[in-house]
Amino acid sequence: MIRNTYSSDISFPDIKPLRINKYARIMSTGVGVPKKVMTNQDIIDKYNYVATDRAVQFSIGIKERRWVSEDETFEDLMAEAITQCLERANVSIEEVDRIIYTKLISAQNVPASAVTVLKKLGAKKGIPGFDVTCACSGFVHVMDMALKYIATGDDYVLILGGGVSSTRTQQCKNPSTKTVFLFGDGIVAMLLGPSDTKHFLSSYIFTNHKLYDNAFIPCGTTMVAKGFCDTEDDILTMKIVDGKVILDSAVEYTKMIAEKLLSMAGMTLDDVDYFITSDQSTRIWEAQVKALGIPFEKSLSLFERYGNTVAAMSPLILNELIMTNKIKRGDLVMMLAHGAGASSGGLLFRF
Repeated sequence: MIRNTYSSDISFPDIKPLRINKYARIMSTGVGVPKKVMTNQDIIDKYNYVATDRAVQFSIGIKERRWVSEDETFEDLMAEAITQCLERANVSIEEVDRIIYTKLISAQNVPASAVTVLKKLGAKKGIPGFDVTCACSGFVHVMDMALKYIATGDDYVLILGGGVSSTRTQQCKNPSTKTVFLFGDGIVAMLLGPSDTKHFLSSYIFTNHKLYDNAFIPCGTTMVAKGFCDTEDDILTMKIVDGKVILDSAVEYTKMIAEKLLSMAGMTLDDVDYFITSDQSTRIWEAQVKALGIPFEKSLSLFERYGNTVAAMSPLILNELIMTNKIKRGDLVMMLAHGAGASSGGLLFRF
């Protein structure tokens, strides 16, 4: 039993069973990341910061991240991730019933990026697609949605998470030192398809509106209402009021989500083969693993190599574990993601 007392003064919803009429499984994953590797020193030199690579590594645990170059586009990364994913599953884009993309920001709001990428891929079918904005927790949100679409009729649902955060940063003359080292670019695709056996055992998602103002991007209707214009360098970049709130909430929610997922499935942490979670920093990842008391070899962080890729963090780790044969078919996986404290969720499934 994972014991936890929640510090928030709002109550969180009870977990509900997955009432599935048709089973689903993860068929494949794919990744699209930029070619350009940006080290800490590259960023220090680019913006003339008074800092050192060693200090950045000590502070947040990152060595490098990927940033798009002038000859790379957001759509290129999405197409690369989708193509890789579908080829691994031997499924064509025309066989896909639905596309859902979860993001922080994207190249444009309308049409949805999930629709825009169909043009890039040269699809000959008007596949329904839409975008979801849930920041770092987005991938578990859309996984939960995909299960329900398959349960009610779809055969193949393609989901994507991540994005290109560096474009605006590279345009800024003086980006915030609170975030400039944190974020990296990347897209992860996952194809879910039908199964004769039950793979997904439980799912849980919630929000905490009390943390709404702790981490945010001011661009939006609020910006328009206040009369802001595009002369402000940082209106499209993430504002973080208190990083400790993000760490503390991730630890608190990890214990709560794990308890609910395991309780619904009638299992314990000892049954879990791998624990995957969003790693907004090395410290945040380590704190979650320690909070559950599981061995570090049953988890993984890619933060030092890719940084915070927002909704791509958890699936990027899953893809790495699959590609390195550390996760095999039948393994029990607990996969969580936390969205800057305002939303979190997770799923328990057999890969």
